[in-house]
Amino acid sequence: MSDRFSPEPHVAGPRLAESHPAGPRLADPHPAGAPAVERLAQYSRAEQEEVLGPGDDPYGVAYTGLAFLPKEIHFGIRGAGGRLVAHTGLLPLPLTAGGTDLTVMGVGGVCVAPDRRGGGLAHAVVGAALDHARVLGHRHALLFCRPPLAAFYRGLGFREVAEEVTVEQPERRLAVMPLRTMWTPLVAGAGWPEGPVRLRSLPM
Repeated sequence: MSDRFSPEPHVAGPRLAESHPAGPRLADPHPAGAPAVERLAQYSRAEQEEVLGPGDDPYGVAYTGLAFLPKEIHFGIRGAGGRLVAHTGLLPLPLTAGGTDLTVMGVGGVCVAPDRRGGGLAHAVVGAALDHARVLGHRHALLFCRPPLAAFYRGLGFREVAEEVTVEQPERRLAVMPLRTMWTPLVAGAGWPEGPVRLRSLPM
C-alpha cells in the first residue's frame, strides 16, 4: 500500500552510493544536491510517527477494512538533525496474473513528512527502492494506492492494472482490492500478463 503524500513535481532521482545495472529508470542521472536516500535498519511505529506524526490511520486506508503485511526492506531520507522525513518499503509478493505465476516486488508505506512535501522526496525514495528491487533481480514492481495518487505514480512510470485484483485476508478470506493496483517494469521488455490478478498473500 502506497499512500500519504501530496503529488510532487517531477525531479531527478536520488543520490545513491552504489551503482546499479542498466535497466529502466525513473529519472535522468542524479544531479548534485539530490536527496540522499539510505537503507534503514528498521521502520517501526516510532519511525512512522517520526515522519507522519501519531494517528490510527496514517495512510488513509482503514476504510478498506483490509489487513496489510509489513514491509521487509526500508529506505528513507533524513532531514536536519537526523529526523526521518520520507520512507518507502518493499516486500516480495507471489501472485498469479492471467494464469501466469509471478513474484513481484511490492512497494508500500510511501510517505513524506507534511512539512517536507513538494520537494521531490517521494520521487527520490521510491526511485531508490525500485533501484534496489532491480539489483535483487525482480522484473516487476506493484503497489496499491488511493485513486487521487494514481496520477503521481503514472508520472513515475507505473501503469494501472485494469482487471480485477483479489487479495488474501485472514481466516482464508478473499477480498477484491478497492484501491488502485499499479505496476511498473523493472527490466526492459517485462510486460504484464492480461487477465485477473490473484495475490497469493495479504497485500503489502
